[in-house]
Amino acid sequence: MAAHRRQGNPEDIVELILQDHVILKQLIEIMKSEDASFREKQAAFKRFAPALVAHAKPEEQTWYMKMKSEDMKVEGLEGDIEHSLADQLCEELKRTSDRDEFMAKVKVLAELVEHHVEEEEEDMLPEFKRGTTLEERIDLGMQYLEAQQELDAQGDDDAPSERTLHP
Repeated sequence: MAAHRRQGNPEDIVELILQDHVILKQLIEIMKSEDASFREKQAAFKRFAPALVAHAKPEEQTWYMKMKSEDMKVEGLEGDIEHSLADQLCEELKRTSDRDEFMAKVKVLAELVEHHVEEEEEDMLPEFKRGTTLEERIDLGMQYLEAQQELDAQGDDDAPSERTLHP
């Protein structure tokens, strides 16, 4: 996909989000795969949940806030809602002991986040990029990286225990 070529500035919020999506999409493939075993899906989810938090929370605090303050308010609100649904499913999955229920929920989570990522990459990010300057996107990207570092420093169950995004 052309969106993954590293063409711009590495601090550009658009580039940072696309970079974060790479690991999420790799784990989504395992989580929704009919060929992956229960253990493989569990292992993928254990990596996916903290990577999702490390991406979603800073995205909400920076890019979505910017969209909601400008002419992409509805898209920003939709993103918040989708993040909330994904977060709810992640929390449920952490407490799910039934194997079949886990398999069903992890697939729904994967499909939800996959749809969300595709929407961002195909519609929202290009529209945002067209409506902003590189300077604005770099400023937002620096805020995004700072929010990720703050989240990582918290080190609780919702934060990644080791840097899974942007080492």
